[in-house]
Amino acid sequence: MRKLTGLERITYILLFTILFIYALIQAKHFLYPIALAALFSYLLFPLVYALEVKLKMPRTLAILVSIFLSFVVLYFVASFFSTQISNMISDFPTIKKQAVANLKSFQYLIENKIHISVEEQERYAQQQITKALESAGAVLKVVSVKALGTIEAILLIPIFMFFMLFYRERWRNFILMLADKSNSKLTDDLMNQISTVTTRYIVGIIIDVTILAISHSIFLTVIGLKYSLAIAIMTAIWSFIPYFGTLVSGLIPLTFSLILSSNPYVPLFILLYFWLITMIDHNILLPTIVGGNVHLNPLITILGVIAAAIIWGIAGMIIIIPTIGVVKIVCENVPGLEPYGYLLGVNTHPKAFAKLKDIFARIKEKDEDEDSQD
Repeated sequence: MRKLTGLERITYILLFTILFIYALIQAKHFLYPIALAALFSYLLFPLVYALEVKLKMPRTLAILVSIFLSFVVLYFVASFFSTQISNMISDFPTIKKQAVANLKSFQYLIENKIHISVEEQERYAQQQITKALESAGAVLKVVSVKALGTIEAILLIPIFMFFMLFYRERWRNFILMLADKSNSKLTDDLMNQISTVTTRYIVGIIIDVTILAISHSIFLTVIGLKYSLAIAIMTAIWSFIPYFGTLVSGLIPLTFSLILSSNPYVPLFILLYFWLITMIDHNILLPTIVGGNVHLNPLITILGVIAAAIIWGIAGMIIIIPTIGVVKIVCENVPGLEPYGYLLGVNTHPKAFAKLKDIFARIKEKDEDEDSQD
């Protein structure tokens, strides 16, 4: 058999990649509910296992109770959030009055600094609004169709979750049966690592988002921004999407501060706060809560998020990080794929909290030695 040349290999790889991406795009309404269901199944598995093993519930009942409890939690979170938004909407006349006053001040500032009259600014704004309204019909039609397809796909997620959790041993045994006997131990270890990392990632992200929501609400309350709780929740939710979510989330309170606050220093405070909280989140919170196994190369992560957003939208942006984490684990443990695992990760350093604990332990030992010498 003739050996393939380098150019032929590259051609086959590119052809496979193009066909694979095309298939992912065409079948996304079928595939991404399955991927999200698998992700959420890992999140619910500890609860299902506790109900099934410790409380001796039948598996079917344990799964149904777990899914029901998750929907109850989502319902209360959504109700709380909708109440905050309703309060904001009910106060719309006051918001509109303050926004108009801030806009006028901004227009006069532009007129004084850049010498563009208020009339010219308003004329330009009207032209842009007219153009936006002309294309709004087509945009709304596309959004409506996509939203309908998304709702239909989301309704399938609980069904997929139930069967994934109910037949979980069969999925595991199926993969073990596909592997050679010589690789059965490696395959079993890989599945254990993947399960641990995926569960820890999902739980860690939820904890991280909760911490950020509390931190945002406290900060926005302290600087006197109205509707701080609703804005904090809207801001923190974006942190489910790594990197881009943090960047987008900062724009939400910044925009509201320009609309709601007459204090020109409030937007500056918000910019400084989000720079600081982003540094803390990326360097302390996420590595500590999520763990080093999902400590991925930032460039690979950003490229993966962009590609996933193009292929599957927001669902893809949520799924891509644990997916890259799984690929990294497989590459690090399978002979011949170690270089790819090395490329996907970064050099892990001791966690920040562990460093602090080590520093305090050394100080304590030093004090004890000095006391003993005295």
